[in-house]
This record gives sequence, structure tokens and C-alpha cells, in this order.
Amino acid sequence: MGLLLNFFVYSRQNAPSTEIKNAVGRNDWQSVERLAAKSLVKSPKDRTSSLLLTMSLMRQEKLPQALASAQRTVAIDSSLMQAWLIVSECQSKLALTKESISTLLETQRRFPDSLQPTWALGMTYARAGKCADAITPLEEIMFRRPDVLGVVQQLAQCYFTTQRYAEAVDLFGRVVERDPNNANIQRLYAEALLANKLFDSAVFHIREAIRLNPKEPGAYLILSGALQELNKTDEALAASKRVTVIAPHDPMGWYNVGLLHLALNQHDSAIRAFKQCVSLRPNYPEAYFNLGLAYEHRGFQEDAIISLKRCASLSPLLAPDAYNSLAIMYRKEGRFEEAVAVHGEAIALRDTSISLRVSRINTYYEAEKCGLGQAVVNAELLRFPNEPEILYSAGRCLLRTGNVARVEAILIKLDALSPFWAEQLRSIIKI
Repeated sequence: MGLLLNFFVYSRQNAPSTEIKNAVGRNDWQSVERLAAKSLVKSPKDRTSSLLLTMSLMRQEKLPQALASAQRTVAIDSSLMQAWLIVSECQSKLALTKESISTLLETQRRFPDSLQPTWALGMTYARAGKCADAITPLEEIMFRRPDVLGVVQQLAQCYFTTQRYAEAVDLFGRVVERDPNNANIQRLYAEALLANKLFDSAVFHIREAIRLNPKEPGAYLILSGALQELNKTDEALAASKRVTVIAPHDPMGWYNVGLLHLALNQHDSAIRAFKQCVSLRPNYPEAYFNLGLAYEHRGFQEDAIISLKRCASLSPLLAPDAYNSLAIMYRKEGRFEEAVAVHGEAIALRDTSISLRVSRINTYYEAEKCGLGQAVVNAELLRFPNEPEILYSAGRCLLRTGNVARVEAILIKLDALSPFWAEQLRSIIKI
């Protein structure tokens, strides 16, 4: 509406009729469309009518027609900045992001003294998830118009997204000072504080967000995370349980409750929470992974195996860790051959992982079958000659097979690479 009124003043030689002005005042966009289209039949080059037609189409969500009309307006008068901005807005709403940004860059070039194209460019980049690109135009706007909270907030969010947490904290802090009763801003500020490891401040501001809006589940999850960082696990659990009351069908709340029960070694409660979580979201791999761990702690081995296999089938990313946990379970149960086979599956999925390879060597050691693992140990030492954990684990196995000379050579390496692991290996020799 403001854009239209500004244009009325700007274009006195082609002022719209009283009838159109009245229709605009009533927000009667169908009438505006009809009247503007009629005017354009009489005067095809009338930029005022063309712009009004464009705006009426936009307000009615007739976006393809609005874009075509905006482009005609630019063709009628390319010096009209508002028309360029409307072209970009239509393109953005039609998910033509590249075209929208290209239009704004051209608008910036044509109208270098105006803030509007830069402002629109920054916000368009941000809406498109291109926060790294949004930062420069948004910074320019903020420095020239620090009074515009929306720009400061958007810039803060872009800083947060690009992991510039200290700058995000600074800007969100400014916004909170000017709008302290905005629950969403308090929540965003708390998230930034949490990411910047300012845990006490994060707790304070997320509690403010909850006071202002006690029915927002996400705020309780942030509070839970901050309390966990402060080692207040019982309080964190209480906050997470609040989520399951406010939003009982939100699997994330149940998942977080399960994790906290697991951290408190309350395995039965953890199992119940994770089962509720996967009943709400059957394809939740992280929940199945931790459900498997909880089952194992309770001695429900077959249930643990089923859960870990389910996790592996759902998530290629988590599959190596799920298989590794499964292999360790098999090792503890004395199912050595199965453990070694599953270790192989885990390593095949994440070939460069040192921890997975160490875990396989440890299975040979714990099962007292280091003789069978000589080929594996030799291969790992050949491929990773300077990895301290590989050297330590291999050294333990070599001690079991009586290969003292190779262990001494490993100790010389470990003294240079990692005195900690060298000392650990020497402590075994002393025993």
C-alpha cells in the first residue's frame, strides 16, 4: 500500500483515476485489476496503470500474471525502481530465486544511491538460505539504518547460520534490549548464547522466552540442552519432559527424554521413551541406535540387535556406528566370528575411520585371539604407521603374541607421537 501511494505522488502526469484510488483504499483488488486493465487498453504506455495492475495481481496471488505485468512495466519505464523491485518480488514468490537475485543485482547497479535494492537483496539471499551472501548487503543496511530491527535480526540469524556465534550474540542482544517481550527473539538469543558456550546466560534468556510463551516446545529443548551443558541433568530431564506434555506427539521430545534417562543410567525409562519416539516416527535412526544401547544395558540382547540393525538400515551415516556397537555386543557374548564379520561391515562403510579399526583390533585382544588377528594388525600398522591409537591397540595384541621387539619399536614411535598412549602401553608391560 505504501509503495502505491508513493508512486501516486511520483507520477502526477499520469495520476490514477479517483475510482481506482478508492478501490485501492478499500483493498478491492479485483476492481483495481479491472480498472487498470481497462485504462491500459486506452493508454498501453501508462506506467501508473501498469504498476497498479501488477500490484492488484500480486495481492490476489496471481503470481505468473503479476510477473508478466511487472516486466511490462519495466519495459514501459526502466527508470522506475519500484517496477524492478516488484519483478524481483514476483520471481522470488514463484521460487525463481536465481532470477530474483539477478534482477536485484541489476537494480542495485541502476539505482546505486537507493537502499531499497540492497535491502531487498539481503533479505532475498537470506530467505533463499544463502546466508553467507546475505551478510554483506544486510551489514550495509544495518550500518545505515540501525533502527530497523528486522534487518538487525535477520543479520544476526545469518551470523548464527554461518557459525559466527559471537557476532550473532552481539546483534541478538541488541534486538532483545529493544524488544525484551518478544519470546521468539529471546529464544533465538538463547540459541546463540548456547552455541557460544555462554550457558548461564542461555538459561536465563530461554527461561524468559518460556515465561513469555510457555507453550513453545522448542524452548524447553533449548533449556534442556543448556542445563545439560551445566551438568544439571535432572533439571534438563524435567525440561524435556515438559515437551512431552505440551506436544505429546512430537518425537523429538521423547527422544530427548530417552537420552537424558540414558545419561542417568535409568535404562528402563530410557527404553520406554525411545519406544514412544519410534512409535511416532518409525524412521528415526538415532532413536533406534540409542534404544539398542538401552536394551543392551538391560541385557535384552536380541532386542538390542534388532534396534541396531534397524538403525543401520535407516541411516547410511549412522550405519558404521550401529554395526560397530553390534560387533562389540557380539564380542561380549563370545560370538567372535560374528563380531569380526560385523566389524568388517562397519569399516567397509567408513574406510578411513581410526576408531572403527581400533575397535576391531580390540575385539581380537578382548577375545584373546590376537594370533588370529596378526594379518589385521600388520595391515593396520602398514596403512596407519603414525596413528597413536592404532599403535597402542596393535602393541597390546603384539604383546599377547610375544612379539616384544615390535612392541619396543612401537613404544619409540609413541614416545614421539603421544606420550599418553606410550605410558598406557608401558603400564600393560609392567603388569
